[in-house]
Amino acid sequence: MKKRNKKTAKILAAVLAAALGVCVPETTLQAAETQTSVQIQMPGFVVEQFSAPRLMNVTKNAVVRTLPDHNAEKLTSVTAGNTVWGWGQTNTGWYFVQVGSQIGYVRYEAAAYATQDQIAAAQAQAAAAAQQAAAAQAQAAQQAQIAAAAANQPSVAAGIVFIGDSRMVTLKDAVERNLGSCAAAVVAKNGSRHEWLHDTGIPQADKIIGKGSRVIINMGVNDLSDADKYAKDVNYWAAVWSARGAQIYYASVNPVWANSYGMTEERVKLFNDRLKGQLIPQIIWLDSHDYLMGVGVHASDGVHYKDDTNLVLYQYYLSMIGAI
Repeated sequence: MKKRNKKTAKILAAVLAAALGVCVPETTLQAAETQTSVQIQMPGFVVEQFSAPRLMNVTKNAVVRTLPDHNAEKLTSVTAGNTVWGWGQTNTGWYFVQVGSQIGYVRYEAAAYATQDQIAAAQAQAAAAAQQAAAAQAQAAQQAQIAAAAANQPSVAAGIVFIGDSRMVTLKDAVERNLGSCAAAVVAKNGSRHEWLHDTGIPQADKIIGKGSRVIINMGVNDLSDADKYAKDVNYWAAVWSARGAQIYYASVNPVWANSYGMTEERVKLFNDRLKGQLIPQIIWLDSHDYLMGVGVHASDGVHYKDDTNLVLYQYYLSMIGAI
């Protein structure tokens, strides 16, 4: 009898493995009534095999056997309260189930098909687990990218780096005009937006940022609706540069007055609040906006400042990073 059982089990395993095609179902939860089945004639019994697995609740501890026979070899066991995948049932009172990567038979009284609510809950749980796994994989990939980029330490790192738009350009001009030189390496362009920062500004700055660098970024006034884009790029590169030994600061978008560009104080505040809330801990936020509002601003137009205000802002930046 044992020899016959083993031979039959091997035949059945080969037939069913070919029919199933896959061993571990992932997102194949379906309502039982939407599935089809086929009848497979085996020696001494018939298996009704489903086209897709059905979730089953284990109702009592039981042995899973290689054949639907109490004398068949034990394959594994199931514990009450757990779930298994049901691939079919026999005409002799056994379910054909998958436990992990193994497939075998368990008695009817040891399991029951899950309800629609339980299937829906299992679907939601599987989807959540898949999302978490994908997020973890993406995070691991990004961490590997950050580590690789951080290893590219520049041969000579700048002590202070300013990154910005036309406001940073006019600040640099005012400092050089009045003080003779600017203590910072300035990477800036008139009218620059996020696209410039992503495509040009960051790559340029990356070549000179390394151990001991102090980096101040002050951008956003030209595209006040894109705080999320700034946060994504700045967070990534701040992680890279911090790993190299640099300290990163983001200076808030500074005050604006009446202008023809659609820039308003309300939009500036919304941008600053949204960006600040998304920055990683490695980035220190500099509230230069409120500082300037407190000390007073002399504007040359609705966006840019006169030399005296630019010099005040320059001194503020240097003092906040400990350069003076």
